[in-house]
Amino acid sequence: LAPCVPGSNAKTREENMNKTFAIALLSSTAALMLAGPASAAEKWMFDVWLPLKHPIKTGFQDVFAADVKRVTSGRVTIEFPASRLAPGSKQWESVEKGITDAATFYTGWHRNRIRLPALAHLPFMVPNAEKASVAIWRTYAKMFRVKGEMKGLKVLAFVTHNGSQIANSKRPISSVGDLKGMKIRSSAGEAKLSLTLMGANPVVTSGAKIFEYISKGVVDGLQDGMHAPLAFKITRYLKYVTNIPGSMGTITFPLVVGMKKWNGISKADQTAIEGISGDKLSAAGGIAFDRFTDRSIALMKKEGVKFQNAPPAKPATRQIVDGSSPFHATF
Repeated sequence: LAPCVPGSNAKTREENMNKTFAIALLSSTAALMLAGPASAAEKWMFDVWLPLKHPIKTGFQDVFAADVKRVTSGRVTIEFPASRLAPGSKQWESVEKGITDAATFYTGWHRNRIRLPALAHLPFMVPNAEKASVAIWRTYAKMFRVKGEMKGLKVLAFVTHNGSQIANSKRPISSVGDLKGMKIRSSAGEAKLSLTLMGANPVVTSGAKIFEYISKGVVDGLQDGMHAPLAFKITRYLKYVTNIPGSMGTITFPLVVGMKKWNGISKADQTAIEGISGDKLSAAGGIAFDRFTDRSIALMKKEGVKFQNAPPAKPATRQIVDGSSPFHATF
């Protein structure tokens, strides 16, 4: 038998433990080197330029933010600023300059760059906001995207309101002649042109100016979706609404992300975000507009606003159809 040397077993055990620790440390280091650095969560700043209770915010932006966080397991999150970073008409430029990462805006503010979505702005084609939003999204995805009108932006969805009608504080609109000389607030582009063709006096403002212009009597009324009286708190200043079948046209709002930010996330997260966008997000935004509009109309009726429907055969409708024919021909 080998002689027993005091302390030799303890020394051997210590050496073995040191070797095991060193091997484990090297293995862990190699694994970390192969895996690369842990990727930080991507945060996209999404500006808010409309009232916080507006359906574009609650039914479009907020839905997008919640769904993006869910489908990416928090790897991509949307942040909204405490106050507006840019006016509505400068949202595209804000993304281009890196002030914001995502945006939604009225395409009519950029009508020298974006022409094709104005198809949805033509009169008499809007059954409701949900169907109109999905329709313009599908048309864009199938036919307009390849034209590159929104170069530098990843377009993920479209939303529209459920069609413009004319609300005013002066008189019922029973014929085109009733519009003559009336100052009507409108959006830029096709909305302004349609009112001009009808003989009205359009006054173009952003949505943010609607309350000021209506409440102070700068204009006699507005042409907009009937969500607007509730959204901008102007129901008390209105007396009459004329409903034109299919509406006087809607306006389109894309939801976009800057391509630099879009390309900065993984292909898997891009696919996941596309899966909750498109038809789904467009429909969600449209439904929010439809429900909000129902509430707005109910409030107006409660406050005594008189509604009149112009059926297809009524002279006012026929005159509007005939008067807007150059509009369709130009498009």
